[in-house]
Amino acid sequence: MILTAENLPKDLQGYTFNLVLMDLDNEVGECICHNADDSFTVFINTRWSSEAQRHCFEHALDHVRHHDWEKSNVQEIEYEAHRREK
Repeated sequence: MILTAENLPKDLQGYTFNLVLMDLDNEVGECICHNADDSFTVFINTRWSSEAQRHCFEHALDHVRHHDWEKSNVQEIEYEAHRREK
């Protein structure tokens, strides 16, 4: 599924997202990749509930909002992202 401006928050309407639903490890809710064409692919775990999947997608969008793909320390990125969610 490719998300377009009609179904994205206004602050993310300049980006293109590819949404892939797939079985991931039970501990992984989502994974996001910044692609060479400047789009993003978000992988969402189909093993999780629809509510958890929605939360995971919002978490991925938050990473884009904060340009986390430009950072290198994954632990620090996740720490900051989860602090923002509180």
